[in-house]
Amino acid sequence: MNQGLAEDRAGSESGASKALFAAVIIMGVMIVVGVAVMIGVIGYRAMHPHHGPALETQAPKGPARLTLPLGEGEHILSVTARGDGMMAVTLGRPGAERVLLWNPEAGNVAAELDFGAVAGVP
Repeated sequence: MNQGLAEDRAGSESGASKALFAAVIIMGVMIVVGVAVMIGVIGYRAMHPHHGPALETQAPKGPARLTLPLGEGEHILSVTARGDGMMAVTLGRPGAERVLLWNPEAGNVAAELDFGAVAGVP
């Protein structure tokens, strides 16, 4: 009688152990597939190298000269660097101020805000 109980327990598996066994099998398959994909990507990148933008290798002929358009009697009050590479330059003269959005890489003024103009009263 005890022998029958031992055989019943040995032949039946619990649901938790079946789920654990299935999870182990699935994870093993996922590891094998992941390694195969990784080897494929490395092989593809080795066969098709990505070249970045071409860099100019010539040395510049002297320092670059950038000019900022200043009006008569104007002077620079402040310069603020922006995150996009441009600079906000505040220019002042007696009775008026203006702000230039200057792109030093291109050497030009992208926008201008003039505080000196007084609107005419109708």
